[in-house]
Amino acid sequence: MDVGVSAMGSPEDRAAIVQLTIDYCWALDTGDWDALREVFTPDAVTDLGEGGQDGIEEIISRVSSALSRLDDSQHMVSTHQITIDGDTAVGRCYLHAQHIRKVTGGSPLFVVAGRYEDHYVRTPSGWRISQRRIVSMWTDGNLDVVQF
Repeated sequence: MDVGVSAMGSPEDRAAIVQLTIDYCWALDTGDWDALREVFTPDAVTDLGEGGQDGIEEIISRVSSALSRLDDSQHMVSTHQITIDGDTAVGRCYLHAQHIRKVTGGSPLFVVAGRYEDHYVRTPSGWRISQRRIVSMWTDGNLDVVQF
């Protein structure tokens, strides 16, 4: 991804897109699934692992079913690269997600590190994610924490 000066967009647009990725993390970690409607377009397409999701209802179903069984989670994003072209943008950012569930026989922690690769669109309500793909770079810990 080439992030040239001419395609960087305004500081306000960049800040809004970064905030969108942060809002996603807070929605996941607080279980505020409806807040995801303010993060994604209604017809967003994602690949969050274990197959793709088509539309906000499938996205909410995927993340809520995976995360509501945990005792806790902490999703963090950083190192954003964003290219803005008018009312659309592409970006990527690193993610670090810790998942906690008390399970018998092992550590209660499973960590995923990787990146999100995103497409964004400016809507009348602000920037939204229209496509998101998670790319896992490494994991550590007890896989039983996230297997149900």
